[in-house]
Amino acid sequence: MRYILISLMFIACSSGDVKDFPVKETSDSVIVKPLHDSVEKMLPVVEKVIIKKEKQIIYKYREIAKEVQQLKQENSELKEQVKITKTVVVRDTIYIKEKTNFWGKKKVSTDSSSSVDSTIIQQ
Repeated sequence: MRYILISLMFIACSSGDVKDFPVKETSDSVIVKPLHDSVEKMLPVVEKVIIKKEKQIIYKYREIAKEVQQLKQENSELKEQVKITKTVVVRDTIYIKEKTNFWGKKKVSTDSSSSVDSTIIQQ
């Protein structure tokens, strides 16, 4: 039953051609017709301007892409050139102390200290 109703609806809506109906010109169509004609005349000019701008944008994009590639290559070369070397120097110092007591006996004691010096050398 549903399918019959849907098919009848389609048949009723599709009967009649668009050419059979008369077209009435309204005041809006009278105003729009000259605008439509002027737009139709301007389209080729606008297309030429758009194509010109597209070419300029593509040219600038290619230049920027080349510059980016050069900067990446330069960056990798600089990374290879710069090497950081860390040098650690350890200094040990030993202090010897002699003490004599009342009877003249000598007593020797030793103390040690160390210092660490680290430097970074860039080549």
